[in-house]
Amino acid sequence: MKKLIILLLTVSLWATATAQPVTQGQLIPQGAVVYSLPRTCVRIVAEAQYTIFNPGPYAKYARKYLGMDAGQAQTTTYELSRIEMTPLLEADPHALFVANLTQGKTEPWFLQLSSQGLIFLSDAHVPKEHNWRFPSVDVMQDVSDAGIIQNIKEEQTTLYRSVVKGQEVSAIPVQQTQRVEKTQEQRAEEAARNIFRLRETRLAIITGDTDAVYSGEAMGAAVEEMRRMEEEYLRLFLGETVTGRTHLSSDVVPDKEQMRYVAFRFSESEGLLPSGSIGGRPITLELSTEKEDLAFDIQMDETRARSGIRLYYRQPAVVTVRLADGQKELLQARIPVYQKGKTMNFIIN
Repeated sequence: MKKLIILLLTVSLWATATAQPVTQGQLIPQGAVVYSLPRTCVRIVAEAQYTIFNPGPYAKYARKYLGMDAGQAQTTTYELSRIEMTPLLEADPHALFVANLTQGKTEPWFLQLSSQGLIFLSDAHVPKEHNWRFPSVDVMQDVSDAGIIQNIKEEQTTLYRSVVKGQEVSAIPVQQTQRVEKTQEQRAEEAARNIFRLRETRLAIITGDTDAVYSGEAMGAAVEEMRRMEEEYLRLFLGETVTGRTHLSSDVVPDKEQMRYVAFRFSESEGLLPSGSIGGRPITLELSTEKEDLAFDIQMDETRARSGIRLYYRQPAVVTVRLADGQKELLQARIPVYQKGKTMNFIIN
């Protein structure tokens, strides 16, 4: 008997009010559809340009042998180069309603609200690009002179061999060749000599002050090869610099009350970081609504006839969204934020 009463009560409710909030564990009747109210997600895509400097092994000898100053410490620096902010619509999982579309008057209104974006089917998904936080930064190998400068040199050493003649002992010099490892400064000096030698040879070819005859493509190829070799030697003193770009994508879903969020973090030495990181300074997303931009405070008349079909939808509030780095404003726009608006309904008799 109790089950029959509950069943009749359920049928009565569906006859009088089609759309109802979905509760946990609710049994959805046949012919009904579950839909969601929309909410706004703010997608922020940031781009940072990085510069990595790797010093050369002979950096400390650049002033002595080349008359040039060279950096001696490895550094990595980042700077923000571009930011984009895009509002996206998605179904709000916390605002689910069940509607009976078996009654003829409901479907046209339901489809019209859905096409306008005021409601979403519960399984609706707005296509949007998904990326991991950002691609890894190029890994640089240390600048090395391996294969460019010989590591071994030959040294002449004079040894003395004792020779006994009668009562006399005499020392006879003996020359011996030894192969020893060059010091770093010796390798740097050799590299500097090669640089100046290449420059002198290249100048001689260009001006024709050489016994060798170069013409046409042969001259161009010889000059280009010497330029390439000179750059390799210079890299041992001046180091190498690599630049590139890295990206971060962050989604912020505003709630009903909060007006300030940490979108992501940024550091000149670490680059783009997620909002939950402990490093870097916060890049904040701030929302504000001016009084003149507020929607009219409409009160629904719940005392009207309760017969008919009731459908719920969400009216967005237009807010000013500001992305800021401390006191510096990076981006500003006006966008509709549905979850900060009002939930409305109407009845179809």
